[in-house]
Amino acid sequence: MNEIEKSIYESQKQTIKVAGHDIDIDAANLSFNEATLNEYIQTEGAKYNYYGAALADALAQWQLSKLQYDVVYAEKFKQYKPGATEKLAEACAKADEEVIKASKKIIAMQRIVEILKSHLKAWDKNHDNAQSLGHMMRKEMDKLGFDIKYSQEEKVKEFFVNSEA
Repeated sequence: MNEIEKSIYESQKQTIKVAGHDIDIDAANLSFNEATLNEYIQTEGAKYNYYGAALADALAQWQLSKLQYDVVYAEKFKQYKPGATEKLAEACAKADEEVIKASKKIIAMQRIVEILKSHLKAWDKNHDNAQSLGHMMRKEMDKLGFDIKYSQEEKVKEFFVNSEA
């Protein structure tokens, strides 16, 4: 990986908390090349499943935060309603610190859901790219012969393995 790729991936690393667990979102997990394609394809399913489960948990948290907001808002509305008009009670309830805090929690939970959805979408696109690269590699191997596809690094590794034997 060159320096530009490293800096791009470093800027796309983050950790989010879902259901009490730290979930690492790392764009570097999406990288592959001809030499690492097999390993990538073998591990992508498990990683996709992991992020899918995290999304399900995040969606549940988001729904629970909405429910909590409704409960807090209703309590505050009921508190402000006696002797006030509907509009005044509503305005007072919406301006209450507890209601604002519950509203901010909904926004934070929605952000986590969107991050996970975006990450899963990237995995989907990346899967298509991996499949395409694999197809192109097979076509090249058919036309050029398998020996030409070895990278220089793989040839050096093979040389040392064979020389030790």
